[in-house]
Order: sequence, then structure tokens, then C-alpha cells
Amino acid sequence: MKTGYLTLETHPEHQGMVRVLVKDELPNTQDGSYGSHVRYIARFNDIEAGQMHLHNMMHNHMVDLDNHIYRIDLNRAIAAIEADDLNHARVWIDPSLSEGDRSLIDQQASKFKLRHKRWNTFWLFVGGFFIVLFFIMSTIGHI
Repeated sequence: MKTGYLTLETHPEHQGMVRVLVKDELPNTQDGSYGSHVRYIARFNDIEAGQMHLHNMMHNHMVDLDNHIYRIDLNRAIAAIEADDLNHARVWIDPSLSEGDRSLIDQQASKFKLRHKRWNTFWLFVGGFFIVLFFIMSTIGHI
């Protein structure tokens, strides 16, 4: 496990696109590459797992695999990170985001968390069903 920072960047010429970067050290919020702007930074205890989880949430929106660019609303991308079950913490969020944007992020993160919870509950029931089935099959086999 390697600690690191997941950074979201946007570029004024590419509206509706978000670039995901992984950094080993805390990035400077003023250091956007090629005119882009850092909009969000989160610290993950396992950065590779964090990047993988984010990609799983946003893979349908991928535009460029090599540059990790997604066609997704910034608020939705931030909410995907905020809702992740991995141990992580918000380090910085762009202060230019309005209160409306922040409330949308919170609402979307709540929806993502609920969806995760339902999915996990479903798989717990599936696992429980097969454990019971295995127990029944093993007792029938011994009769």
C-alpha cells in the first residue's frame, strides 16, 4: 500500500471534462498543467486502490485512458471520491465552487453511498444463500 493524492483538474477550454492525476506528494493547488486548474485533492492510504475505485465509478465516462480524462461533471467526480469506502480524506476543494455545487456534491455522494450499501447488502444475501445451500447439501450428502 502506497499513500498518495488523487487530484482532479479541469481546463477552461474543455468544459465537462475532468482529468484525474495521482501524486506521491501533496500537489500545489496553483500548479495546473497546461492551463488546467486543480479543483480537488484527496489523500488515500492506498492510492492505487483509490484510483481503481474511482475508475470503476467513472469508467463509462472515459475519454482518454492514457491521460485519465473523463467526460463527467466535476461535482459528480468529486462525489464519487467522497463516497468511496476506502480510507481517505479530503485535503482541498476549490474555494470557487459555490454552496450550490457543494450541496450537489453532498447529495450525489449520499446517493453513491446508498447504492454501494444496497449492492453490498445484495452480495451478502447471495453469499448467505450459498452458505446455507452448501450446509444443506453437505448434510444431505451424509445421510
